[in-house]
Amino acid sequence: MSNPIDQLSNLQQRILVGVLGISLFLGLLFMGITSTLGLFAILIALCLNEFYMLSPTKFPTGLRLFGVLTGLFFFGCWVVFEHPDWAFNPVILFLPAPALLIFLVFSQLEKPFEVASWLVMGWFFLITPWISLFVCVHQFPFQPGLLLGLFFLLWAADTGAYAAGRTLGKTKLLPRVSPKKTWEGLAGGLLVSCLTAWLFSNWVGGFTLNQWLILAVSTTIFGTLGDLAESSLKRSLNLKDSGTLLPGHGGILDRFDGLFVAAPMNALLVYFVF
Repeated sequence: MSNPIDQLSNLQQRILVGVLGISLFLGLLFMGITSTLGLFAILIALCLNEFYMLSPTKFPTGLRLFGVLTGLFFFGCWVVFEHPDWAFNPVILFLPAPALLIFLVFSQLEKPFEVASWLVMGWFFLITPWISLFVCVHQFPFQPGLLLGLFFLLWAADTGAYAAGRTLGKTKLLPRVSPKKTWEGLAGGLLVSCLTAWLFSNWVGGFTLNQWLILAVSTTIFGTLGDLAESSLKRSLNLKDSGTLLPGHGGILDRFDGLFVAAPMNALLVYFVF
């Protein structure tokens, strides 16, 4: 039996998945901090699993499960228990490293250290952004609108960059990595993100207008770098998309690629500057 979604055009699939995804995201976000953290945990698991599936070296199912569970453990240390000092206890932080090395010694993997490198890269690359989002809002009473605003800055930058790039784009940004990205698109993304920052400063507050604008600039620049980083990864693997989980969008990594660099940089701004 054919999947009804497969009968839709790529644009129709993107719209349908986007509407359903945003509806689910908003629903869980406004249900409170517990459901929001649960959503983050699910996204971490999906991101890590998809990333490990991309590995050019065969990744055993058991090791992939170990990578996902360990990633969720790190996330839990930071967010669920809300005790960063305890989370940075050397015993807790470095326990997976010797455990992994001991496993590799006795494993039958053909290239064990290549697998280990891919495993650890997933932890640093894909857990940090979700912890960073928590850091951005941890200093304030939980406000769904504040967290939503950080996502909307990224989505606004993506939308503005796409529209400006399609209509005005001429000067290539980094053709070696992503031939379609242009400086005009980056400028359009920055403009739309700043307009979104202005709207959220009036609607949500939390940050001042200047702080929202700083976050908009940071999100646009570093979100673009995150997008380019994932494009570089896919190019090195000769892939168009990171996966097929989201019809019309590709994989879960394709959907959140800008977040992977923008969120940590925004967290640094909020924690050390604001």
